[in-house]
Amino acid sequence: MNRLLLVGAVAPAFALLLGAVIAAAVRFRAGGAGGRAAVERLAPVLYTGTVCAAAFLSAVLSGFDPVRLGLSAGPDRNGPDGWAVVTAATAAGVLAGVLGYFAELLLAHRAAAVPGGASGAGGHPEGPATGTRSVGAWAGAPRALLALGLLTGVGEEVLFRGYLLTGLREALVPWAALVVQAALFGVHHASFGPRAVPAKAVHGLLWGALTLGSGSLLPAVAAHTVFQVLVCRRLTRAARPTDTTQVGGSPDDHEYDHDRAQGSAAVRRPPMAR
Repeated sequence: MNRLLLVGAVAPAFALLLGAVIAAAVRFRAGGAGGRAAVERLAPVLYTGTVCAAAFLSAVLSGFDPVRLGLSAGPDRNGPDGWAVVTAATAAGVLAGVLGYFAELLLAHRAAAVPGGASGAGGHPEGPATGTRSVGAWAGAPRALLALGLLTGVGEEVLFRGYLLTGLREALVPWAALVVQAALFGVHHASFGPRAVPAKAVHGLLWGALTLGSGSLLPAVAAHTVFQVLVCRRLTRAARPTDTTQVGGSPDDHEYDHDRAQGSAAVRRPPMAR
C-alpha cells in the first residue's frame, strides 16, 4: 500500500498539477507570450526532477535492494537460462517500443483526420494538449529534450514497472498487479489529452508483461528508451522551419503554426509536464 501511495500520489498527481498550471497559463494568457513560454519550458524540468527524486526515494525505501526494487528477480532466476530470457525479452522490448511509437503515430493521424479532432473547444484550433505544448517547447534543443526524455523514461520505469509492480505483486495476483500499474501509468499521462490515457495504459501492460516474464526491468527500459528516442526525433524534426511556414500575420497565427509543427498529443511520450 505504501508503494501504491507513493507512486499514485507523487507521479500522476504532480503531472496533473503541472498540466493544470500550463492549461491555466495558456487559457488566461498569464504573463503574456513570454510568461506562458517560460511556464511551458519549466514544466518538463520540474516533472523530470520530481520523477527522478521519487525513483531515488523508492530506492532508498527498498534499501537499494535490486530484488525489492524490481530490477532483478533474485538469484533463482540468474544463470545462463535466465540471461537468455532477459536478452530475448530485451529484444522484444526494443520491437515493442518501435511498434508502440508507430501505433500512436497512426492514431494521431487518424484523430487529426477527423473534423474537429485536433481542435479545441467549439471546433476552433487551439493547438495541442497542455503536456504536448510543454514537451514541444524544448523541440528546438534536441540534446536537452532527449536528456529530459531519457531521464524521465528511466525514472518512470523504476517507479511503475519496478517499485510499484513489485509491491503490488505482494498483495495481488500478477494479472491484477499488471492492470493496476498500467491504469496508473495511463492516468499519469492525462495532461497529453484523453486519447493518451488508454494508449499509455496499453504501453504499461506490455512493458509490465515483459518485466514479469523476464524478471528484469531491462526489457521495459529498452522499450521506453526506444520510444523516447523516436518521439524526440520526430519533435525536433517537426520543429525545423519549413517552406510552408506562414510569413507575416498576427502573433497568434505564428503561435498556431508553431503548435501545429509540434504534432499531435498522441505521439508524445509520457507527459513531461505530466
